[in-house]
Amino acid sequence: MALSDELAYADVTKIARGIRQRQFSPVEVVDAFIARIEVRNPSLNAFVYRGFDQARESARDAEKALVDGRPLGPLHGVPVAIKDLFDFKPGWITTFGGIRAMRNFKANFYCGFAERIEKAGAIILGKTNSPIMGFRGTCDNYLFGPTRNPFNMTKNTGGSSGGSAAAVADGLLPLAEGTDGGGSIRIPAARCNVYGYKASFGRVPALIRPNAFAADTPFIFEGPITRTVDDAALALDALSGYHPGDPYSLDETTDFASATRRSIQGWKIAYSPNLDVFPVDPRVAEVVGKAVRAFEQAGAHVEEVKVGIKRPQKQLSDLWCRLIMPLNLQTLESFRDAGVDVLKDHRDDLPPEYLFWVEQDFGARFLS
Repeated sequence: MALSDELAYADVTKIARGIRQRQFSPVEVVDAFIARIEVRNPSLNAFVYRGFDQARESARDAEKALVDGRPLGPLHGVPVAIKDLFDFKPGWITTFGGIRAMRNFKANFYCGFAERIEKAGAIILGKTNSPIMGFRGTCDNYLFGPTRNPFNMTKNTGGSSGGSAAAVADGLLPLAEGTDGGGSIRIPAARCNVYGYKASFGRVPALIRPNAFAADTPFIFEGPITRTVDDAALALDALSGYHPGDPYSLDETTDFASATRRSIQGWKIAYSPNLDVFPVDPRVAEVVGKAVRAFEQAGAHVEEVKVGIKRPQKQLSDLWCRLIMPLNLQTLESFRDAGVDVLKDHRDDLPPEYLFWVEQDFGARFLS
Protein backbone atom coordinates (compact mmCIF):
# COMPACT_ATOMS: atom_id res chain seq x y z
CA MET A 1 0.00 0.00 0.00
CA ALA A 2 1.30 3.47 -0.89
CA LEU A 3 2.10 5.64 2.12
CA SER A 4 -0.34 8.27 0.82
CA ASP A 5 -3.14 5.71 1.16
CA GLU A 6 -1.89 4.36 4.48
CA LEU A 7 -1.77 7.81 6.10
CA ALA A 8 -4.79 9.40 4.39
CA TYR A 9 -7.15 8.81 7.30
CA ALA A 10 -4.57 8.43 10.06
CA ASP A 11 -5.12 10.74 12.99
CA VAL A 12 -2.74 13.44 14.16
CA THR A 13 -1.67 11.41 17.19
CA LYS A 14 -0.69 8.39 15.08
CA ILE A 15 1.28 10.49 12.58
CA ALA A 16 3.13 12.44 15.28
CA ARG A 17 3.95 9.26 17.17
CA GLY A 18 5.08 7.47 14.01
CA ILE A 19 7.47 10.31 13.18
CA ARG A 20 8.94 10.32 16.70
CA GLN A 21 9.39 6.56 16.62
CA ARG A 22 11.02 6.72 13.15
CA GLN A 23 8.30 4.59 11.53
CA PHE A 24 8.30 7.20 8.79
CA SER A 25 10.12 10.47 8.28
CA PRO A 26 8.64 13.98 8.04
CA VAL A 27 9.81 14.06 4.41
CA GLU A 28 7.93 10.84 3.61
CA VAL A 29 4.81 12.08 5.39
CA VAL A 30 4.77 15.45 3.64
CA ASP A 31 5.40 13.85 0.24
CA ALA A 32 2.61 11.33 0.89
CA PHE A 33 0.02 14.01 1.64
CA ILE A 34 1.17 16.19 -1.25
CA ALA A 35 0.69 13.19 -3.55
CA ARG A 36 -2.87 12.69 -2.28
CA ILE A 37 -3.66 16.39 -2.67
CA GLU A 38 -2.45 16.34 -6.26
CA VAL A 39 -4.73 13.40 -7.04
CA ARG A 40 -7.84 14.41 -5.11
CA ASN A 41 -7.88 18.21 -5.08
CA PRO A 42 -8.81 18.75 -8.75
CA SER A 43 -12.24 17.27 -8.05
CA LEU A 44 -12.69 18.78 -4.57
CA ASN A 45 -11.21 22.25 -5.03
CA ALA A 46 -10.31 22.37 -1.34
CA PHE A 47 -6.75 23.75 -1.71
CA VAL A 48 -6.39 27.10 -3.47
CA TYR A 49 -2.73 27.83 -2.63
CA ARG A 50 0.02 25.23 -2.59
CA GLY A 51 3.14 25.89 -0.56
CA PHE A 52 4.64 22.51 -1.42
CA ASP A 53 8.23 23.59 -2.04
CA GLN A 54 8.42 25.39 1.28
CA ALA A 55 6.68 22.49 3.01
CA ARG A 56 9.26 20.04 1.66
CA GLU A 57 12.04 22.30 2.90
CA SER A 58 10.40 22.41 6.34
CA ALA A 59 10.10 18.62 6.27
CA ARG A 60 13.84 18.28 5.63
CA ASP A 61 14.51 20.60 8.57
CA ALA A 62 12.14 18.51 10.70
CA GLU A 63 14.00 15.36 9.71
CA LYS A 64 17.33 16.92 10.66
CA ALA A 65 15.89 17.92 14.05
CA LEU A 66 15.02 14.26 14.65
CA VAL A 67 18.49 13.08 13.67
CA ASP A 68 20.17 15.76 15.80
CA GLY A 69 18.06 14.88 18.84
CA ARG A 70 16.68 18.41 19.21
CA PRO A 71 13.54 19.08 21.30
CA LEU A 72 10.39 18.38 19.30
CA GLY A 73 7.00 20.01 19.44
CA PRO A 74 3.84 17.91 19.95
CA LEU A 75 2.91 18.22 16.24
CA HIS A 76 6.40 17.69 14.86
CA GLY A 77 6.20 16.88 11.15
CA VAL A 78 2.38 16.75 11.00
CA PRO A 79 0.97 18.25 7.75
CA VAL A 80 -1.69 20.95 8.19
CA ALA A 81 -3.37 23.71 6.18
CA ILE A 82 -4.45 27.26 6.90
CA LYS A 83 -7.48 29.03 5.49
CA ASP A 84 -7.49 31.66 2.75
CA LEU A 85 -9.26 34.45 4.59
CA PHE A 86 -7.82 36.55 7.46
CA ASP A 87 -5.14 33.90 7.74
CA PHE A 88 -1.54 34.51 6.83
CA LYS A 89 1.95 33.11 6.44
CA PRO A 90 4.76 35.47 5.40
CA GLY A 91 5.33 35.48 1.65
CA TRP A 92 2.18 33.51 0.82
CA ILE A 93 -0.60 34.86 -1.36
CA THR A 94 -3.84 35.62 0.44
CA THR A 95 -6.98 36.57 -1.47
CA PHE A 96 -9.33 37.10 1.50
CA GLY A 97 -11.69 34.43 0.27
CA GLY A 98 -11.24 34.64 -3.48
CA ILE A 99 -11.30 38.38 -4.27
CA ARG A 100 -10.00 38.50 -7.84
CA ALA A 101 -8.22 41.83 -7.37
CA MET A 102 -6.20 40.31 -4.51
CA ARG A 103 -4.98 37.27 -6.46
CA ASN A 104 -1.33 38.40 -6.17
CA PHE A 105 -1.44 39.99 -2.71
CA LYS A 106 1.23 38.65 -0.36
CA ALA A 107 1.21 38.98 3.41
CA ASN A 108 4.37 39.68 5.40
CA PHE A 109 3.03 38.50 8.75
CA TYR A 110 1.56 35.46 10.52
CA CYS A 111 -1.94 34.79 11.72
CA GLY A 112 -2.14 33.30 15.21
CA PHE A 113 -2.98 29.79 14.00
CA ALA A 114 -0.05 29.58 11.57
CA GLU A 115 2.37 31.07 14.07
CA ARG A 116 1.52 28.64 16.84
CA ILE A 117 0.95 25.54 14.75
CA GLU A 118 4.43 25.90 13.25
CA LYS A 119 5.91 26.52 16.70
CA ALA A 120 4.40 23.16 17.72
CA GLY A 121 6.27 21.51 14.83
CA ALA A 122 3.51 21.18 12.24
CA ILE A 123 4.22 21.78 8.55
CA ILE A 124 1.79 23.94 6.58
CA LEU A 125 1.18 22.58 3.07
CA GLY A 126 -1.03 25.35 1.72
CA LYS A 127 -4.26 27.32 2.05
CA THR A 128 -7.86 26.20 1.72
CA ASN A 129 -10.86 27.73 -0.02
CA SER A 130 -13.29 30.17 1.59
CA PRO A 131 -16.10 32.51 0.46
CA ILE A 132 -15.26 36.17 -0.09
CA MET A 133 -14.50 37.82 3.26
CA GLY A 134 -16.04 34.74 4.90
CA PHE A 135 -19.45 36.33 4.48
CA ARG A 136 -21.65 33.36 3.65
CA GLY A 137 -22.52 29.86 4.84
CA THR A 138 -21.38 28.18 1.62
CA CYS A 139 -17.85 27.84 0.26
CA ASP A 140 -17.76 29.54 -3.14
CA ASN A 141 -16.19 32.62 -4.71
CA TYR A 142 -15.57 34.26 -8.09
CA LEU A 143 -11.83 33.50 -8.22
CA PHE A 144 -11.60 29.82 -7.27
CA GLY A 145 -15.18 28.59 -7.53
CA PRO A 146 -16.97 26.20 -5.15
CA THR A 147 -15.49 23.53 -2.93
CA ARG A 148 -17.26 20.19 -3.37
CA ASN A 149 -18.34 17.89 -0.60
CA PRO A 150 -16.32 14.62 -0.69
CA PHE A 151 -19.43 12.65 0.33
CA ASN A 152 -21.48 14.06 -2.55
CA MET A 153 -19.70 16.04 -5.25
CA THR A 154 -22.95 17.77 -6.23
CA LYS A 155 -23.15 19.38 -2.78
CA ASN A 156 -21.24 22.24 -1.16
CA THR A 157 -19.14 21.95 1.99
CA GLY A 158 -20.64 24.88 3.86
CA GLY A 159 -18.83 28.03 4.86
CA SER A 160 -16.79 29.70 5.54
CA SER A 161 -14.13 27.08 6.43
CA GLY A 162 -15.41 24.77 3.69
CA GLY A 163 -12.05 24.11 2.06
CA SER A 164 -10.54 23.03 5.36
CA ALA A 165 -13.45 20.74 6.19
CA ALA A 166 -13.36 19.08 2.76
CA ALA A 167 -9.60 18.57 2.95
CA VAL A 168 -9.79 16.87 6.34
CA ALA A 169 -12.86 14.81 5.43
CA ASP A 170 -11.21 13.48 2.26
CA GLY A 171 -7.91 12.61 3.92
CA LEU A 172 -5.86 15.34 2.25
CA LEU A 173 -4.45 16.07 5.70
CA PRO A 174 -5.45 15.36 9.33
CA LEU A 175 -5.76 18.92 10.63
CA ALA A 176 -6.74 22.28 9.15
CA GLU A 177 -7.53 25.74 10.40
CA GLY A 178 -11.05 27.01 10.83
CA THR A 179 -12.22 30.48 11.79
CA ASP A 180 -15.68 31.29 13.08
CA GLY A 181 -17.69 34.44 13.63
CA GLY A 182 -21.17 33.15 12.82
CA GLY A 183 -20.85 29.43 12.19
CA SER A 184 -17.81 29.20 9.92
CA ILE A 185 -16.21 26.28 11.79
CA ARG A 186 -19.41 24.56 12.83
CA ILE A 187 -21.35 24.66 9.52
CA PRO A 188 -18.71 23.00 7.30
CA ALA A 189 -17.75 20.53 10.03
CA ALA A 190 -21.36 19.40 10.21
CA ARG A 191 -21.73 19.18 6.42
CA CYS A 192 -18.49 17.22 5.97
CA ASN A 193 -18.85 14.89 8.98
CA VAL A 194 -15.65 16.09 10.67
CA TYR A 195 -14.97 17.59 14.09
CA GLY A 196 -14.76 21.38 14.21
CA TYR A 197 -14.16 23.01 17.56
CA LYS A 198 -14.97 26.66 18.31
CA ALA A 199 -13.40 27.22 21.70
CA SER A 200 -14.70 29.68 24.28
CA PHE A 201 -13.82 33.32 23.70
CA GLY A 202 -10.21 34.07 24.65
CA ARG A 203 -9.11 30.45 24.74
CA VAL A 204 -7.34 30.66 21.35
CA PRO A 205 -5.86 34.08 20.52
CA ALA A 206 -7.42 35.81 17.51
CA LEU A 207 -5.03 38.05 15.58
CA ILE A 208 -7.09 39.70 12.85
CA ARG A 209 -4.42 41.34 10.71
CA PRO A 210 -3.62 43.54 8.81
CA ASN A 211 -5.81 45.76 11.05
CA ALA A 212 -4.05 44.75 14.29
CA PHE A 213 -6.54 43.43 16.84
CA ALA A 214 -10.17 43.56 15.74
CA ALA A 215 -11.61 40.25 16.89
CA ASP A 216 -14.39 41.72 19.03
CA THR A 217 -16.50 43.15 16.17
CA PRO A 218 -18.23 40.80 16.73
CA PHE A 219 -16.37 37.94 18.41
CA ILE A 220 -14.07 36.04 16.03
CA PHE A 221 -12.65 32.61 16.84
CA GLU A 222 -9.88 30.39 15.48
CA GLY A 223 -9.95 26.65 15.98
CA PRO A 224 -9.03 23.23 14.62
CA ILE A 225 -10.91 21.07 12.14
CA THR A 226 -10.00 17.40 12.58
CA ARG A 227 -11.58 13.95 12.31
CA THR A 228 -11.40 13.13 16.05
CA VAL A 229 -11.93 14.85 19.37
CA ASP A 230 -8.49 13.70 20.53
CA ASP A 231 -6.83 15.42 17.57
CA ALA A 232 -8.70 18.65 18.27
CA ALA A 233 -7.57 18.51 21.90
CA LEU A 234 -3.96 18.03 20.82
CA ALA A 235 -4.24 21.01 18.48
CA LEU A 236 -5.80 23.17 21.19
CA ASP A 237 -2.92 22.37 23.51
CA ALA A 238 -0.68 23.98 20.88
CA LEU A 239 -2.98 26.89 19.96
CA SER A 240 -4.31 28.11 23.29
CA GLY A 241 -2.78 30.48 25.82
CA TYR A 242 -2.00 34.18 26.11
CA HIS A 243 -0.72 36.17 23.14
CA PRO A 244 0.31 39.84 23.42
CA GLY A 245 -1.49 40.57 20.14
CA ASP A 246 -4.87 39.67 21.66
CA PRO A 247 -5.72 41.47 24.91
CA TYR A 248 -8.65 39.11 25.49
CA SER A 249 -6.59 35.91 25.26
CA LEU A 250 -6.57 33.90 28.49
CA ASP A 251 -3.32 33.73 30.42
CA GLU A 252 -3.70 30.17 31.60
CA THR A 253 -2.77 26.64 30.59
CA THR A 254 -5.29 23.85 30.08
CA ASP A 255 -4.55 20.20 29.35
CA PHE A 256 -7.28 19.57 26.79
CA ALA A 257 -6.29 15.97 26.14
CA SER A 258 -6.79 15.12 29.82
CA ALA A 259 -10.02 17.13 29.95
CA THR A 260 -11.61 14.85 27.35
CA ARG A 261 -11.17 11.91 29.75
CA ARG A 262 -12.77 13.39 32.87
CA SER A 263 -16.11 12.15 34.12
CA ILE A 264 -19.30 14.20 33.78
CA GLN A 265 -21.12 12.09 36.37
CA GLY A 266 -23.47 14.37 38.32
CA TRP A 267 -23.07 17.39 36.03
CA LYS A 268 -26.09 19.61 35.38
CA ILE A 269 -26.31 20.56 31.70
CA ALA A 270 -28.76 23.10 30.28
CA TYR A 271 -29.91 22.41 26.73
CA SER A 272 -31.83 24.63 24.33
CA PRO A 273 -32.92 22.89 21.11
CA ASN A 274 -33.44 26.13 19.18
CA LEU A 275 -32.27 29.11 21.31
CA ASP A 276 -35.97 30.04 21.55
CA VAL A 277 -36.29 31.67 18.13
CA PHE A 278 -34.14 29.85 15.57
CA PRO A 279 -35.80 27.53 13.03
CA VAL A 280 -34.33 24.01 13.14
CA ASP A 281 -35.02 21.27 10.61
CA PRO A 282 -36.79 18.40 12.39
CA ARG A 283 -34.22 15.92 11.08
CA VAL A 284 -31.41 17.98 12.58
CA ALA A 285 -33.31 18.35 15.85
CA GLU A 286 -33.70 14.59 16.04
CA VAL A 287 -29.99 13.92 15.53
CA VAL A 288 -28.99 16.56 18.09
CA GLY A 289 -31.54 15.23 20.56
CA LYS A 290 -30.01 11.76 20.35
CA ALA A 291 -26.56 13.25 20.88
CA VAL A 292 -27.74 15.12 23.97
CA ARG A 293 -28.99 11.86 25.48
CA ALA A 294 -25.40 10.63 25.42
CA PHE A 295 -24.72 13.08 28.26
CA GLU A 296 -27.46 11.43 30.30
CA GLN A 297 -26.03 8.00 29.57
CA ALA A 298 -22.69 9.28 30.87
CA GLY A 299 -24.28 10.27 34.17
CA ALA A 300 -25.18 13.94 33.68
CA HIS A 301 -28.57 15.54 34.27
CA VAL A 302 -29.80 17.38 31.15
CA GLU A 303 -32.54 19.97 31.47
CA GLU A 304 -34.20 21.63 28.50
CA VAL A 305 -34.34 25.39 29.10
CA LYS A 306 -35.57 28.63 27.61
CA VAL A 307 -32.76 31.11 27.02
CA GLY A 308 -34.92 34.22 27.06
CA ILE A 309 -34.24 35.52 23.56
CA LYS A 310 -37.16 37.66 22.37
CA ARG A 311 -35.99 39.10 19.06
CA PRO A 312 -36.79 37.12 15.89
CA GLN A 313 -34.01 35.18 14.22
CA LYS A 314 -34.02 37.40 11.10
CA GLN A 315 -33.53 40.51 13.18
CA LEU A 316 -30.64 38.94 15.06
CA SER A 317 -29.01 37.83 11.81
CA ASP A 318 -29.26 41.33 10.40
CA LEU A 319 -27.70 42.68 13.58
CA TRP A 320 -24.81 40.25 13.19
CA CYS A 321 -24.24 41.51 9.64
CA ARG A 322 -24.01 45.06 10.94
CA LEU A 323 -21.65 44.06 13.73
CA ILE A 324 -19.24 42.24 11.43
CA MET A 325 -19.04 45.14 8.97
CA PRO A 326 -16.55 47.39 10.87
CA LEU A 327 -13.91 44.65 10.57
CA ASN A 328 -14.73 44.23 6.88
CA LEU A 329 -14.68 47.96 6.23
CA GLN A 330 -11.30 48.35 7.91
CA THR A 331 -9.96 45.53 5.75
CA LEU A 332 -11.28 47.12 2.56
CA GLU A 333 -9.70 50.41 3.63
CA SER A 334 -6.37 48.64 4.17
CA PHE A 335 -6.65 47.31 0.60
CA ARG A 336 -7.14 50.86 -0.61
CA ASP A 337 -4.12 52.05 1.36
CA ALA A 338 -2.11 49.28 -0.33
CA GLY A 339 -3.19 50.54 -3.75
CA VAL A 340 -6.16 48.25 -4.48
CA ASP A 341 -9.49 50.09 -4.20
CA VAL A 342 -11.83 47.11 -4.42
CA LEU A 343 -15.04 49.09 -3.92
CA LYS A 344 -14.18 51.69 -6.54
CA ASP A 345 -12.34 49.70 -9.19
CA HIS A 346 -13.34 46.06 -8.60
CA ARG A 347 -16.93 46.11 -7.36
CA ASP A 348 -17.76 43.07 -9.49
CA ASP A 349 -15.35 41.06 -7.32
CA LEU A 350 -17.79 41.32 -4.41
CA PRO A 351 -21.14 39.47 -4.17
CA PRO A 352 -24.28 41.65 -4.18
CA GLU A 353 -25.36 40.53 -0.71
CA TYR A 354 -21.97 41.61 0.63
CA LEU A 355 -22.19 44.99 -1.12
CA PHE A 356 -25.65 45.49 0.38
CA TRP A 357 -24.25 45.45 3.91
CA VAL A 358 -21.17 47.48 2.98
CA GLU A 359 -23.39 50.24 1.67
CA GLN A 360 -25.70 50.45 4.67
CA ASP A 361 -25.55 53.95 6.25
CA PHE A 362 -22.27 53.93 8.25
CA GLY A 363 -20.49 51.87 5.59
CA ALA A 364 -20.87 54.41 2.82
CA ARG A 365 -19.69 57.22 5.09
CA PHE A 366 -16.79 55.18 6.46
CA LEU A 367 -15.35 54.62 2.99
CA SER A 368 -16.14 58.03 1.48
